Amino acid sequence: MTRVLYINPNPRTMSLLPPVVSLFHAIFERHGIEMRYFDTTFYDVSDSFTNPDKVSQGTLSVKPVEAGAFANRTVKTGMDTLLADLRAEVAEFAPDVVMMSALESTAGFARTMLAALRDFGLPHVLGGVFATFAPEVAIRFPEIDVLCVGEGEEIIVPLAERLKAGLPFDDLPNLWWRGPDGTILKTPRARPVDLDKNPRFSFAPWDDSRCYRPMAGRIYRMFPVETHRGCSFRCTFCNSPLQDDMYREETGQRYLRQKSLDRVFEDIAYFAEECRAEYLFFWADNFFLYSKAQIDTFCEFYKQYRIPFFVQSYPTSLDEYKLARLSEVGLTRVVLGVEHGNERFRKEAIRRHYRNDAAIEKVRLLKKYGIQSSCNNIVGFPGETPELHWDTVRLNRAMAPDNAGISIFTPFMGTPLREMALERGWLKDPDLLAPTNNDYSVLDMPDFPADLIAGKARTFALYLRFPEERWPDIARAEALTPEGDRALAALSKEYLETWGEALA
Repeated sequence: MTRVLYINPNPRTMSLLPPVVSLFHAIFERHGIEMRYFDTTFYDVSDSFTNPDKVSQGTLSVKPVEAGAFANRTVKTGMDTLLADLRAEVAEFAPDVVMMSALESTAGFARTMLAALRDFGLPHVLGGVFATFAPEVAIRFPEIDVLCVGEGEEIIVPLAERLKAGLPFDDLPNLWWRGPDGTILKTPRARPVDLDKNPRFSFAPWDDSRCYRPMAGRIYRMFPVETHRGCSFRCTFCNSPLQDDMYREETGQRYLRQKSLDRVFEDIAYFAEECRAEYLFFWADNFFLYSKAQIDTFCEFYKQYRIPFFVQSYPTSLDEYKLARLSEVGLTRVVLGVEHGNERFRKEAIRRHYRNDAAIEKVRLLKKYGIQSSCNNIVGFPGETPELHWDTVRLNRAMAPDNAGISIFTPFMGTPLREMALERGWLKDPDLLAPTNNDYSVLDMPDFPADLIAGKARTFALYLRFPEERWPDIARAEALTPEGDRALAALSKEYLETWGEALA
């Protein structure tokens, strides 16, 4: 029997279950391959890499929760501890292949883990967003033998079997690898997979404690349901437009697609009846791509469960009819991609087209139907200034969402804004791996330096809630100094005492 060790380098302790783990496990199981998942979730590796959960708590984007406490798990500390456990897992399981999926922001984490396994002599396969959008960079890493560039559902089984047997795999699509002479070899991209042909979600790869996640101060058994794959927007900071372009050019098909509602209903029933779900997240960049007729069908099915759920969308995608129907069957929160508050900058730099008054009205609709709103924003865009950032503050104050968070812009490979940053000299290293969007800015913009961006990010929530006469106090908390830290701590304490219940 072929054995595969699968790793998803995840520095978050409060993350949802990644659907790809379940999907690959089910595919391997269907073909008689044993897959074991090494879960990094309950390791605190902030000694080596940024922990996004700690940053989110520090910026008051989420309610402070002790890592692991909500899952009755002891969090292990330190990268050395994780690597020792990983090596012990490989020694005990004796896999034939190691497969890993990584984002650009977790590629460094992935490399560290794979480097620690190099002496076992196993083939290493890397897939995911980073491998797909920066294969020219990833294939140069000595810790990686094969890249899966694109979707892997239809090739992971023959690839694993052939790697174990030492057989050629050059007839399989979506692959990059180095030949014996160091030449980079690659095969064509395959058409997008039919989501309805994928196996149903299975909780088998995880320990039961992994399904618990905090939400607005309560702990739920929470599960993800994939409904769409891809995005219809063309945002310049995101990889999705490039992915759609790649598939159109190389396969003649769009990457964006929906899973049929019948298959979605199978997942919902599984989570409700077999996994005892208490909360669901519908995994889509924009859940409101569903038509009104599809929403009606969804609600007719879902009313038998009425499990609370949240979705992601954008201000202009919200529709009152859909909100009214969904609120009747369990929709409790919508996460909105607002991104920036200046209409002109948002249109020209980000390619997001909507009016601020329309966004304000859409959030009012959510309040009308008792649905909580959570707004995502970004600071430190290429070409942004501190003055432009104030428009983001003021738009969020006007919308008055239940919760609002802010991320620091990170220049992902393949995105138009990364190219702009390189052309204008704000990003010096063309091979730089973008950090997480909870890390410091890597741009060198004289009009908006990195320390000021960090200061704006850590005080964003304070500016949204405190009255304007308190803004001079908040301005002092922007400074990355001991005095600024003390001011931030005092204001954060006051914030949590007054508005902490609304946090996600």
